[in-house]
Amino acid sequence: MKRFVLAPTALMLLLAACSGEKKAAPPMVAQDTTPMNLDSVQSAIPAAAPDTFTPPKPPPVAQPIPPAPPELVDVVQREQSFSQFCYQEFGQKVDPRLRGGVAMVVTVNTSGISDARVRADTWSSHAGKSVNQCLDEKAAQAWKPTAGAIKPGKYVVQLSFRPA
Repeated sequence: MKRFVLAPTALMLLLAACSGEKKAAPPMVAQDTTPMNLDSVQSAIPAAAPDTFTPPKPPPVAQPIPPAPPELVDVVQREQSFSQFCYQEFGQKVDPRLRGGVAMVVTVNTSGISDARVRADTWSSHAGKSVNQCLDEKAAQAWKPTAGAIKPGKYVVQLSFRPA
């Protein structure tokens, strides 16, 4: 019974605390609305710094490497026993059915071949990676063109291999 008596009393106190009076708005502050000439206003803003932005340079366009000239192809064919050695000793001994090919970039200077590296391959198994390593290590020494016979530059030499 006490619960019912307390509930109406709490309700009356709540209603009494919420009076219907409205609060007054804050007082208005007087503002000067006289027009002003802004041309006579001095500022302390420093002058802008000169523009120092320079656009980035575009990356150099890679020139395609031309295929080997006939003089270089002749040297590679003349010394094909070297590339066959790499294929048989380092490839076929691991995988007798190994087949595929390589694209080598050969750098020629005025005195002959200065560098030869495998840049792409199409081997049928992982055993071809050992053939690539042999070719990278020995090709520049094995291929010996006559000095001045080949115009200096970089050339692509294609070699293909398959079981006999």
